[in-house]
Amino acid sequence: MKSYAAHADLIAPAHDSAGLPRLFLGVFTIIIASVAFSASLGKLLYGLPNGEALGAEIASGQTARGIVIVLLSFGANVAALWVAIRLVHQRGMRSLFGNTAVAVSQFFKVFWVSLGLIGLILLIPMPEPMQPVIHSPLQEWLIWLPLGLGAILLQVTTEELLFRGYLQSQLAARFRHPVIWMGLPSVVFGLLHYQPGLFGEAAWWVVAWSTLFGLIAADLTARSGTLGPAIALHFVSNVSAILILSMKDHWDSLALLTTGYGPADIETILRVVPFELMTLFCLWLVARNALRR
Repeated sequence: MKSYAAHADLIAPAHDSAGLPRLFLGVFTIIIASVAFSASLGKLLYGLPNGEALGAEIASGQTARGIVIVLLSFGANVAALWVAIRLVHQRGMRSLFGNTAVAVSQFFKVFWVSLGLIGLILLIPMPEPMQPVIHSPLQEWLIWLPLGLGAILLQVTTEELLFRGYLQSQLAARFRHPVIWMGLPSVVFGLLHYQPGLFGEAAWWVVAWSTLFGLIAADLTARSGTLGPAIALHFVSNVSAILILSMKDHWDSLALLTTGYGPADIETILRVVPFELMTLFCLWLVARNALRR
């Protein structure tokens, strides 16, 4: 596809190790290494004087400290990916990003327009259940803001490295059709967000939204030839959901504002789904437009 011509530069380093057996071994290595690194981090945390309290905070996600630790723990997945890339594929981690200078430039192009769109959306009057309410005192929120931003950037960069930088590039080097190299990583990404115990009947809608996000990130990656745009879009999305406006009683300890509904309010969540899908579609459009400049 002509619109995906830039993708060739990103997938070029994957051609030498594009076989499916190598990919399966790489994924298996990432899983095993992630479990090992995560277990080591868990053991380290529980060995601290207040380890049990920290463990409870991490499990519940109901404190700012617990959320930050969970986000920072994605570093274990980065380390696991590094092991797989070096041992199985003989590639460097930088090859997953594309051209560094171009990636940074594209990141900021998409970041600013996406942030502006989210800001405009937050100014739109919402129905009662969706009306934002103050959750954290401004001074307390500002204290956690720098650490929260850094932790979210680590989290979204890790996920983009895994799904778009690694899986997408390795599959694209083996298969020509976008349905495979865009679709498969996006479906896996979506299924990892399946939480029926939390969202009940709305759980599959969360999967659908996450899968659509994965497809949009895959499209932006293929159009730009770097991970910069996908990381920017993912970063703005998660910052808005974790630091700015969170769902009530669900990972809201770092948020300045919360909605009037929580995960248990299935009826309201289902009403909000079309709005969320439209927002995601608009983010995709403004990101594409920014990349043309």
